[in-house]
Amino acid sequence: METAQKKILIAEDSFALANLLNFLFSNAGFEVSICRSGDAAAKAAQERKFDAILVDQQMPAMTGVEVITSVRANGPNLETPVFLCTAKTHELDTKDLKARLNITDVFHKPFSPKELVQALQSAISDAACC
Repeated sequence: METAQKKILIAEDSFALANLLNFLFSNAGFEVSICRSGDAAAKAAQERKFDAILVDQQMPAMTGVEVITSVRANGPNLETPVFLCTAKTHELDTKDLKARLNITDVFHKPFSPKELVQALQSAISDAACC
């Protein structure tokens, strides 16, 4: 029996990084949806269930934390594994954010694309089994 393709929402305003992530996750077997602003990502997360959500902190219209807050407030992704990417390592209390918003993990830029793909695959597998 063939399993359904896993759906990932990527919120990233950098064209180059969004394209790289699209390439990596598509090659890993994901169906990828890209949003280039925070408000577009929040809207997409309210309209459709995803298997994982990857959000950049610094984006137009809404920050990554604001997007995740919206995702966790209501909609179909209340329990979806969510990952935050940030270059602002020292400006965010990531321990508090992870606990308060049920963030699966925080990746600090620059990050290893391979580790990112593996972390999302692992979180999706963990979420599916429980």
